[in-house]
Amino acid sequence: MKQGEKMKTYFIGGLGSNEYHALDFFNELNEPVTFLNPYHSEITSKEDLIAWFSRELHNETEVCLIAHSLGADMARFLAAQCPQVAFLILLDGGYLDLDQLMSLEDELRSTDDYFKTQTFTDIEAVISEEKKGAPYWSKNLERAVRESFKWNERDQKFELALDREKVFNLLRLRRELKASDIRLVATKVLLIVPDFPKDQDWRTQALNQVPASFEMRFIEDCGHDLYTERPNELARMIHQWFEKSVR
Repeated sequence: MKQGEKMKTYFIGGLGSNEYHALDFFNELNEPVTFLNPYHSEITSKEDLIAWFSRELHNETEVCLIAHSLGADMARFLAAQCPQVAFLILLDGGYLDLDQLMSLEDELRSTDDYFKTQTFTDIEAVISEEKKGAPYWSKNLERAVRESFKWNERDQKFELALDREKVFNLLRLRRELKASDIRLVATKVLLIVPDFPKDQDWRTQALNQVPASFEMRFIEDCGHDLYTERPNELARMIHQWFEKSVR
């Protein structure tokens, strides 16, 4: 990175996310963030994932990578493979060994069932339900819901704007990445997770396995979708950590 240049920030969301889900969070960060979407790309191997990410980075020499959920699993792997990632921020992801929780076959079956249930004739009703159950809402989140679906002319229904096979490829690849086992030596890492109920022993055990070099912070009264539920608090937490980390 040249003298005086500002480090660029990239973001990988969770499965099914689009840029509109993250816009309020980006606005709170108050700096340019590039949204990366691997879910529409043909990625079937570790080599494919590295090549896709490298193309997105262009010629950047040092970046900050923020990622959520499945995106965080990919990001922890990418940080180990790509020396450009100087700062890594994981949002409730990148620390679970899914093989301990669910078999790949069960996950694929559950995902397939989810695809089948996400068909609607009235997108406005879908938006209304999302808004009703959301702890935080905005025009960007409404647009995010609209962009999450596409119209199927043949069936006369809205369905998920995702390619089932591309999603399955990434779910299979995640098991190969084994993100929770990856050690990062040169990268500064912040893991932010919701303050889940203490009776979730499997999560407590997973967090206890997080490397001591990772800084961990909790957000209270928040669900899995941290950046859509608490964009302001999350951005503030990241700024505080980043300012301390670059000293």
